[in-house]
Order: sequence, then C-alpha cells, then structure tokens
Amino acid sequence: MRRPAARAALAAALLSALVAAPASAAPASPPTAPWTGAWATSPQREAGPAFADQTLRMLVHPTLGGAPVRLRLSNEYGDQDVTFGAVGVARAAASGAPDLVAGTSRPVTFRGRGAVTVRAGTHVLSDPVPLAVAYGQDLAVDLYVTAGGDAAAITGHDAAQGTQFVADGDRAGAPGAAFTGTVNSWFWLAGVDVRPAPAVPGSIVALGDSITDGAYTTWNGNDRWTDVLAARLQALPARRRFGVLNEGIGGNQVLTDRTDCCGAGTSVSALRRERTDVRQQTRVRYLILAEGINDIGYHADADALIAGMRTIADRAHRAGLRVIGATITPYGCDAGCFDATQEATRQRVNAWVRGSGAFDGVADFDAVLRDPADPARVLPAYQADPLHPDIAGQRAMAQAVDLSLFR
Repeated sequence: MRRPAARAALAAALLSALVAAPASAAPASPPTAPWTGAWATSPQREAGPAFADQTLRMLVHPTLGGAPVRLRLSNEYGDQDVTFGAVGVARAAASGAPDLVAGTSRPVTFRGRGAVTVRAGTHVLSDPVPLAVAYGQDLAVDLYVTAGGDAAAITGHDAAQGTQFVADGDRAGAPGAAFTGTVNSWFWLAGVDVRPAPAVPGSIVALGDSITDGAYTTWNGNDRWTDVLAARLQALPARRRFGVLNEGIGGNQVLTDRTDCCGAGTSVSALRRERTDVRQQTRVRYLILAEGINDIGYHADADALIAGMRTIADRAHRAGLRVIGATITPYGCDAGCFDATQEATRQRVNAWVRGSGAFDGVADFDAVLRDPADPARVLPAYQADPLHPDIAGQRAMAQAVDLSLFR
C-alpha cells in the first residue's frame, strides 16, 4: 500500500514543478532605457505676441530616436500662469510645413488630464506618449492656449531658425491647412525626451551663444554645428550615441545678463542659467561650454571671464558631468570688431582653455575657423559675417569635436 502512496506523492511534486516552471523559466523582458533628452532649447523672456484661444504648432528635430516620448513645458519667465486646454504631438510630414504624418497624432496628458496649467516660474513634464520617433524625423507639438498667453512676458526661445505655425481655436491634431499664421520662436516648449535604445548612454548639452544657437544657418534646415555633431554620433554603435541638446542663446555672456539682445528677448548669463539649462537636463552626461565671445565684445576682463568659465565647469563636475571646453572663435575685421586689447583677451582665455586642465577635453573651434593668413579673423570661406560662421563653418566646428571624448 505504501508504493502507490509514494507514486502519488511523486506525481504531485512533478505537477507542482510544472506549474511553477513557466514563471521561473520565462525570458526576461527587454531592458527599458531611462528617459534621455533628445531635443531642448533654452527658455527666454519674450515680449509678445499674445495668444488666446489659439493653437501653436511647433516643429522640433530630435537628435535621438525612441519611444515613447514626453514633453517639457516651461513658464519660467512668464508673469502669470498659462493654461493649455489641449496638447498634442505627431510626426511632422516635413521640416518647415504644418502637415502631419497620417495616423501619428497623439493627445498628450499631464497626470492623466488633457489640460494643464503651468504656473509662472515653473515647468511641467507630460505623461509618456505612445509615439515612436526615429532619428531624422521631425516632431510637431501642438499647444492650445486658453489663458495666460500675455504679450508682456512670454516664455519662449527666439530664433528657432524655422517656421512655427498658429491656428485659431482648438486645433490640436488638426490637418496642416488649419494653421494659417506663422511665428519664428518656440513658445513654452523647452524639451522632448525619449526612451532610446537601451545601450544609449545619455545626452550632451552645448551651452553657448548665437554661434551655437544657429545664427545664419539654413532656415528649417537643422544644420547647426550641434545638429551635425548629432549626425556624427548617430553613425556610431548605440553605446556611443548621445542626444545633443542645444542650449544656445543669441548674445549670451558668461558673466552678465542682457535684455538688449537683438530686440528679441532676454539672454540670461551662462552662470545663472547653467543649472536649469545644463544640470537639470534629462540624463545629461557631458557639457560643451562654448561661451565668452560676447563677454569680450563688452570688454570683460580675462581673469573674470576665466573665473566664470571655471565656476561653470566646477559646478558641472560636482554634478558628475564631464566638461569639454571650446575655444573662442576669432572676431576680426577692418572696423568695428575686436581691437588689440580684446584680441589679447581672447588669446589669453583660449590658452587657458587649452592648457589649464580645467576641462576633460577641448573642442578647438578657434583653430578650425581661423584664417591661417590672419588668425585674428575667421577664414573667409567660413564667414557668414565677421562673427558668425556660415554653414560650412558650422560643419567644420562639428567635425572639430573629437568623438572619442564621449564614452
């Protein structure tokens, strides 16, 4: 009688093992990559235009692909709260056009709600949006402004270097034909994050002035030096790809705030904005510091400028970032450019960038742009004007960045 009992006990044990096996033997889920910055811009205080019961459609060019996506909206410089009655995102059909790729429009929510109020001086992150974007695909972000679009103080980014679109009423997700108005700034949109391939290690922030912001680059062309750098990184294996976040502002200085820049908006000093524009960016790993030419233009002392740049580098290092120092490009011409004293300041600061050891690497933009026959000037083939590089100059800057610095 004991042998049947033993057989029954063995059968029960085998059944128990078979029931438990699928859970323990199931293949592991693929790893989920952390959120990573794919696109960003630096918020500024702008005066106008006012928006009420209107939808903005703004196009951005992510430097990483991935899915899902999420948006960061900023009201950092607004004087009052702003309310968006609806927010949407889709793949854009083409750069510089308001049309969407059919079937890709998605509503965006914030803590499960379709409307969101962003209080003055703050920013918000959206919920994950089930939309995939590949590198090279533009995104169209729709913001339906219901209240708070005050012309006196709007958070935006001047000089988006591309056409943005406006429609009357709530047109989030609507066909492009509804968007008959245009503007040249990004308003309230500060960043786009993605979940990229699991091996992607993070993002790079370029903190700079109008040269980084893309002055004189192709309208709707996405050919700033940071875009070209992103394209170079995309050709590498996933473990060496990084998002490249452009935090350039026209007229920006390391040491001094400006409210007179280009008649467009504030240019808060790099010392004041680096916390939000660098250290608070999503999964940032590297900083390229490309600043200083405007400080010299306003006769900054070399010691003060070096101290300011060192402070930014030290803060980034304490936050665990690696910092690449960029040399200051030439600004010589027959009249109205750097005088002998300013050129001497530039040379002294550049010598410090190259040799001080304050940085983890150097991007020698000066060496690549200067005219060998007259090193105080930009090579004519790279000039949009005596200060700003043209498209070829921007490309040369990107090629001057040693990709082995990012690992």
